[in-house]
Amino acid sequence: MKKIGLLFALTAIMTLFASCENVEEKVTAVADSFLTSYYQMEYEDAAEYCTDEFAEVLLQAVATKPEVSDLIEELLIAASKATTYTILEVDTKSVEGEATVLFELIPYKSEVTMERKLVLVKSDGEWKVSDFK
Repeated sequence: MKKIGLLFALTAIMTLFASCENVEEKVTAVADSFLTSYYQMEYEDAAEYCTDEFAEVLLQAVATKPEVSDLIEELLIAASKATTYTILEVDTKSVEGEATVLFELIPYKSEVTMERKLVLVKSDGEWKVSDFK
């Protein structure tokens, strides 16, 4: 009987660890997909990884960008697409139903990195970006 109880306890602990890793993997995948689309300037695709409210803010911001010459726009696109990032930390435990993703941003031709943060929330069973700081 003790062996069955011990086996059950070990199974429960292993399931708990697996689910924690699974949540972190899901959050990381959403964050990575959002950041890739965002820095490739594929804003419609990036919005798919956002809450409805944040997607609306993102798409409105893009729609109201100032007009620039074709040459400057080409340079901006090239610089954005050459920007890289590295996910540093994923926190899924501090606030229930919310995750933060810290990442290091390396702008095109820059030697200075910037630390930025995404906030994701669980919405309709899926992780969605709700803020970008």
